[in-house]
This record gives sequence, C-alpha cells and structure tokens, in this order.
Amino acid sequence: MFQKLLFYTLVVVTFDAMMYMFSNKKYRGHIELKHYFAVLKMPIYQKSLVTKILIVQIFLIITMAFTN
Repeated sequence: MFQKLLFYTLVVVTFDAMMYMFSNKKYRGHIELKHYFAVLKMPIYQKSLVTKILIVQIFLIITMAFTN
C-alpha cells in the first residue's frame, strides 16, 4: 500500500509541475532539472500541490479499502 501511495504521489508531483511549467511562458521551450526544482520551491505552488496530493491519496485509500 505504501508503495502505491508513494508512486501516485510522485506521479502527481511530476505531472503537476510539468503542467505548470508548460503553461508558464517563462518555462516554455527548454526545461532543465533546475527549473523543475525551482517550481517545487515556490510557496504558492506548494500549497496547491499539497492539496492535490491529499486528494489523490484519499481517493486511493478509499478505492483500496473497497477493493480488498
């Protein structure tokens, strides 16, 4: 169960950071790993990311509870 939670958390973080960078004009074109970490350090972005991670984890826990 922990492995699934960790995997889906990493998927959410990566997907959401990429969507943020592709929607921002500053990051269009060439994206490096330093840009990825710079986005993850922004306080406003961190708040929305934590909310999305919590929603995904709650949904995953509920679905795992009903499938077992």
